[in-house]
Amino acid sequence: MNEVPMTDAATRSVSLPEDSAVPSFTFRVARSLAEIADLWPRTDSSSSAHCYAFQCADLLEVWCDTIGRARQTKTFFVGVFDASGQPVLLLPLGIERHRGMRILRFLDGGVSDYNAPILFRSMPAWEGETLERFWKGLKTALPTFDLAEFEKMPADICGVPNPIIGLAKGRYDRSGHVVTITTSWEEYAAKRLPYKRETSAQRRRLAKLGSLTFSIAETAADRQRILEAMMRQKSQRYIETWGVDGLDRPGYRQYYISLVERFAWPGPLLISALEVNGTILSTNWGLFCKGRFIGIVMSFEGGEWRRFSAGRLLLEDLLKWNFENHTSVFDFGIGDESYKTTYTDRSIELHQARIPVTTIGKAYEFGKDTRAWRYFREITRWLARSFARKS
Repeated sequence: MNEVPMTDAATRSVSLPEDSAVPSFTFRVARSLAEIADLWPRTDSSSSAHCYAFQCADLLEVWCDTIGRARQTKTFFVGVFDASGQPVLLLPLGIERHRGMRILRFLDGGVSDYNAPILFRSMPAWEGETLERFWKGLKTALPTFDLAEFEKMPADICGVPNPIIGLAKGRYDRSGHVVTITTSWEEYAAKRLPYKRETSAQRRRLAKLGSLTFSIAETAADRQRILEAMMRQKSQRYIETWGVDGLDRPGYRQYYISLVERFAWPGPLLISALEVNGTILSTNWGLFCKGRFIGIVMSFEGGEWRRFSAGRLLLEDLLKWNFENHTSVFDFGIGDESYKTTYTDRSIELHQARIPVTTIGKAYEFGKDTRAWRYFREITRWLARSFARKS
C-alpha cells in the first residue's frame, strides 16, 4: 500500500493491493478544492459527470468559506479512480468534532438537500466485496474518524444509480419531490396544477391593492433587495415556529450573502419574488445545474399579508417560468410538506448511514440505543479525552 502522510496542505494518494475478484481502487484526497479542480465539475461546466448542484465546486467553495469555516470543518475532497487511472467518482467530505467524537460527514450542515457522490460513469450499486473494498480504501485514505454519518443519500444521482447506497442502513426521515417537465405549461396547468380556483381569487384580491408582479432578480441591486427581504421573512418565521432564528446558526447568513455576491444572473442561483407595489410578499431561491432546478429557500411576508397565500402564488409563477424556459426537472427539494405531492409526479426516497469505526464510535452508537445512554455518553467523552492525550 502506498501512503503519503496527510498535512493541512498535502494531497494523499492510497492504492489498495490488486485483487482480481473485485475492482481495484485508488484514492486521491485533497484538503482544498483547488488541488483537485481539474476534475471537479462546476454548475456551469460542460462535464458529463452526473451530480447534484450541492456537490459542484462553485457551491462547495461558498460552503467552505462560510458554513465550513464557522463549523471548523476539516474538509477532504476525495477522488476514486479505477485500475487504469480513470476517475470513477468524487466525494466532498468533512470531519467535525461533536461531543468529543470525530464524525465524517458530507459537506452539508443543513443546506444540502441531497448528499451524493459525483459520478463519471453509470454503474450498478456496489455490493459485497466491492463495497467493502471501497469502504476500506476510504477509511485508509482519510485521517482517523470515530463515526461516519451520511444523511440524505438518494438511491440515484439524477437517474444514475448511486454506487455507494449500500452503505445506508435505513431510510432518512424526509424525501425529495419533483415535477418532471415533459409537456407544455398549458397542458400541465389544465391536468395537474392544484388550487387553481383559490389562486385566481387571491390574485384578484391582491390586484385590488396595487400592481402584482412576478420577477426574476437580474441586477445586483434587485438581488440584494430580495436577499434582505428573504432574511427578514425567514427570521420571523423561524422565531414564530421554533422560538430561535435558524439563520443564526454558524455561517448561515454569510452563506446566503456570499451566494448573492458570487453568482450573478444568468447563473446557478435563481432568485425570484412576488410583489405588490414594490412590497415583497414572497421570495424563492433555487439552484440550476444540468437542466434541473432545485428550490432551496422559500419565504413569505407574515401579518396581514399571510391570508393572501403569496408563497403559493409565487410557486405557480415560478413553475410556469421553468416550463417555458426549458427546464427538465423542477425539484421542490427535501421536505414532505403535504402541498408538494399535489404538484409533483415523483418522490426521491432518501437514506442514511451511521457507521461506527473506532471504539469511541461503537460505544457511542451502542449506548445511544440503550437506556444506559447517559452512562455511555460519559464513557465516550472520557475515551475521547484519553485518546486525544495520546495522539
